[in-house]
Amino acid sequence: MRFSLAVIAALCVLVSSGRAEAGNDHTPTYVLVHGAFHGGWSWQKVAEKLRAGDAQVYTPTLTGLGERAHLARPDVGLSTHVQDIVSLIQMEDLHDVILVGHSYAGMVITGVAAAIPSRIKKLVYLDAVIPEPGQSFFGMIGFPAPPPEVTMLPSFPPEDFGLTEDDDIAYVGARLRPQPTATFEEPLVFSWSTLSKIPKAYIRCTGEWFSRETFKAFAAKARAWHWDYDEIDSGHDAMVTEVSDTVKAIRRAAR
Repeated sequence: MRFSLAVIAALCVLVSSGRAEAGNDHTPTYVLVHGAFHGGWSWQKVAEKLRAGDAQVYTPTLTGLGERAHLARPDVGLSTHVQDIVSLIQMEDLHDVILVGHSYAGMVITGVAAAIPSRIKKLVYLDAVIPEPGQSFFGMIGFPAPPPEVTMLPSFPPEDFGLTEDDDIAYVGARLRPQPTATFEEPLVFSWSTLSKIPKAYIRCTGEWFSRETFKAFAAKARAWHWDYDEIDSGHDAMVTEVSDTVKAIRRAAR
């Protein structure tokens, strides 16, 4: 009887484990990282649609922005934002993460993948910068360094990100926040060799916005490196203005 009970218990464990593994195989885990001046709020509608498709979705807000704007300090840098996402993934015990970064967050997701490559299933750059080792965000886009006393950089208006609808402008404009200047000035220390085994994708927003020409170079780099590539006909904030198309593009990139 003892042997039978032990066998039954072992079989139950194996079956449960197999079901859990099967569930993990079919339930994607997304971590969506917002761009400069934005917050986790910018992914709200995209996250709802992804969750409706049985995905596990996290939309963290980086330190000093969104609902965490009260935590902004001059010493909050890029490494702080990288640690925000690393800590989320570790504390939630996430694996096989599809890590999506918008705009400035191309810096962040690259740093996260370099720190915990075994946790990342795929990197997806949504109209995002693709850094080189030792580069800062300002260095990549050729933005002139502000005076030392400027420790918080005000956001651009929502129209500059390609928003044209009154409702979108009102929604985004009420939530944009200044960002610590140090996050743009701190170089990212990493090696592409660390990320060599992680598949990567780039999604370009082809519509008009103030820095469209600068960001074309990152899309060209992704194509030259033979990453998976897709496009959305929208301004920079596609996750706000073109929700369905953004969800479809992210799902395609996650394959």
